[in-house]
Amino acid sequence: MLFAKKIIRLTTIIGLVCFLTPTQAQINSPFSRYGLGNEVFNSQNAASQAMGGFTTAYTSAMNGNYGQSVNFNNPASYGSIYLTTFDLGVNISGTTLKRNTPAGRENSNYMSPNYLAIGVPISKEKKIGMAFGLRPLSSINYSVNEITILPSTGDTILNNYRGDGGLNQLFIGFGKGWKHVNIGFNTGYNFGRKKIETRKSIVYNPDSTYFYQSISSTNTAFGGFFFNLGIQGEFPIKTIAHKLPTEKTEYSISFGATASSDQNLKGKQDILRATGIYSTTLDAPTDTASLKTDLPGTITLPAFYSIGLALHKKEINPRGPYDQWVVGVEYSSAAWSDQYRFYGQKDLLSNSYMMRLGGQFCPNPNNYENYWSTVTYRLGYFSGKDYANIDNKGLKVAGFTFGMGLPVRKYRSYDYQFTLINLAMQIGSRGTSVNNFTENFVQFTLGYSLSDIWFNKRKYD
Repeated sequence: MLFAKKIIRLTTIIGLVCFLTPTQAQINSPFSRYGLGNEVFNSQNAASQAMGGFTTAYTSAMNGNYGQSVNFNNPASYGSIYLTTFDLGVNISGTTLKRNTPAGRENSNYMSPNYLAIGVPISKEKKIGMAFGLRPLSSINYSVNEITILPSTGDTILNNYRGDGGLNQLFIGFGKGWKHVNIGFNTGYNFGRKKIETRKSIVYNPDSTYFYQSISSTNTAFGGFFFNLGIQGEFPIKTIAHKLPTEKTEYSISFGATASSDQNLKGKQDILRATGIYSTTLDAPTDTASLKTDLPGTITLPAFYSIGLALHKKEINPRGPYDQWVVGVEYSSAAWSDQYRFYGQKDLLSNSYMMRLGGQFCPNPNNYENYWSTVTYRLGYFSGKDYANIDNKGLKVAGFTFGMGLPVRKYRSYDYQFTLINLAMQIGSRGTSVNNFTENFVQFTLGYSLSDIWFNKRKYD
């Protein structure tokens, strides 16, 4: 009964946050015109984001101090969940978009949800755990003006291209662990919307006849179930014994991999061609030339895989084991150019890949007299190729990350709750000198992780 009540409370919190927080960022990014929009940079929990997005070989026990985050990118990690955990993340981002020809610059700042996840240890003895939650995968939001002056008449033609939408994921997953290997899977529902509009205005000289504006709008809603697999393993390579038999230092290698097949989302599309008066505050159609509704179609997403490796130092004592430091590397790839189709059509996309490097260090989480010894310090770097290919020259992506895991002190020593504030900062860019458009970005992520022991049997009534 207590378990059900807490699930209801946490589900209520998730619902409130989903309704009160915008599902897509207020960002004007022409890159989001392609595919299903801008991939949410490093769509992982805040702890992994501070490590360059390193997740594949990152286990739930690597947080470095008491409490944990939910690694929903590799479901094999659910088998090592040892505390029921509510994990929430929010992004605050700023971007600067530059254009070389003609020269231009635009700045935008926005806040968006990053993830909502709950991890539950089903059986600690059998190393079985589960997690479920909601997270955005991509965001579409842009508005671009194109102005053309006809040399023959001097008339001005204004084209406004705009779009909004994105892809979201509702997931649930299970993981099972053995002595050295964990396996797991995620399943659930991917859903979203892509709306593209072109609004054309013709501004004539005073002696010309007035014409209404025209609008061309395509609005597509889509969704479909998904399934992906994950594996993790850990092998000790060196053990150093201490004076007490209950204390030792252990060096281990962890590995991980994830994979998902290509996925077909079912879509319904509305296509409108009309004339009228259109602005940011008014849509007044006067003549509908064409309207088609509920056109069926398929959106195909590519297969995805990632592999990772980590070296970590674990200190084991009567108070429990903890990873003092972790260093990891990861590679991921998706064949967007080869496999992506939107209603049977290709887009200006390229096959994407990403290399991630990350590390973290926690001096001593058991040193309660020195708070900064219990903090986990993180650093990372990522570099690769974005899937948007706006000028057929590719779009390189690179960035540095850093952050901290801040344990919140408990007011009562007998409290079974452990709270972590995870902070992550990413500074990077998309595009290089070979591209006409380049984008610099700064993203701050605030993660809140509340872990609790729910299933302890009372010794006294």
